[in-house]
This record gives sequence, structure tokens and C-alpha cells, in this order.
Amino acid sequence: MLAGRHSIGAGGVGVASPEFVGSRTFTTTSASTFTVPLTSLTGGLASAPRTGDVVVAFLLAGSSASISIPAGWSLLVTVNSAGFYATDLFVIYKTMGATPDTGITIVDGLPFSTRSLSAAVMVYAGASSAAPVFATHSGDNVQVDPPSITPTMPGSIIIAGGGTCHGRGTQTLSSTEFDGFISAGANSTSDTTVGMGRFAWVTGAFNPAAFTFSGASDADAKRTAVSLVLIPA
Repeated sequence: MLAGRHSIGAGGVGVASPEFVGSRTFTTTSASTFTVPLTSLTGGLASAPRTGDVVVAFLLAGSSASISIPAGWSLLVTVNSAGFYATDLFVIYKTMGATPDTGITIVDGLPFSTRSLSAAVMVYAGASSAAPVFATHSGDNVQVDPPSITPTMPGSIIIAGGGTCHGRGTQTLSSTEFDGFISAGANSTSDTTVGMGRFAWVTGAFNPAAFTFSGASDADAKRTAVSLVLIPA
């Protein structure tokens, strides 16, 4: 558990934390090309990204996906967990330019009729455009378990999330350790469920507990997770 925390937006002495702009989720099935919307954000300062805002997206695909992200976006990390319900987590980010994106158009190079995809997006103002520091985790079953991470800069925000591919239909994840936790699930032959939350860091390592899965356990399921650190600009 974290040694200490502060309210969102209240950085260390003389340091302003990145400000939460908003978040949203998205799901789809059996699509070779799809767009994750960046409009209708909720919970923060605005309903869409503005110039200079940093967008972080967790894209969770089942059945060994091979996706291509649009130009201008950076792939932070891909986490794979192979098995009957193979799971691929793609974490991407971008600092918005003069004309902010209204969506993220994804091309799946291996579209299957049995695949689903679940996505979660968070947007921050006043965050550095540098690649975030991150840690990863993968494993079996549905207990998505973001790894421990230790920021070093005052005012840092931790974003942690991930998901599972399983056979339990439309399910969600939950956690009481994060602010503004969001989750969504897609129902196909390879079902996917994604979850994502934010945490205002003060000191020490943050090692969150595994997310709670709304359905029954699934021994064939696979899980992936990433914890990352947004630092002030």
C-alpha cells in the first residue's frame, strides 16, 4: 500500500500535479478497423482533449491481436499473455497538438470474428509529454493485478490498469484504491474486460491490490496490467 497520498491536483511543495481532464471507455467486436472516441469525456475539466493535453489509452484485445496505431501516437508498451484466451494489452499515448484528435483509429491486422476489444482512456492537462515510466504484469485467470511502481517526482500521478480475456461474457472490473476508476467489457467468443484508475502520489511505492472481477473465475482466462507515472510538465 502507498505510504501517503494527496488529493488530485495538489502537487508537492511548489509543484502542480497534472489536472484530470476526463475519461471514457469503448468496446467493439469483430472489427478490422474501429475508432476509439475521445469525445464525451466525463469526470474532469472538459468533454474532449485540448491542445497540450496528454491522452493515455489502454487497448485490450483478445485472440492474439496485431493492431496498428495511427501516426502521431506513441506505443508505450505491449503486454502479452498467451493461452486459450490469449490477451494483448497495448498502452499508447499522445500530447495533443493545435487540432486535438477526436478519436483513435485502430487497424487490426488479424481480424477474427471471435475477437473483442475493450478500451479505457484518461486525459490530463499539465503533464509532461515525455514517455512515462512504467511496470508490467501478466498471468493467468481474471484477477488483473497492476504491478508496484515508485514515482520520484513530486506531483506525480499514477495511472494503473489492464484487463483480462475470458469466457464469462460482459463483465467489469472494480477497485476502491483509485480515483475515478473506469471499466468496460465486450462479449464475443473471446470476451475482454478492461479497467483503469488514477492515484495522486506522495511518497513510497504504490502496490495496488488486484482488481475485483464482476463474474466467476475462469481458469482459462489470461490477464495483463500496466502501472505508469505521469509527471508534471
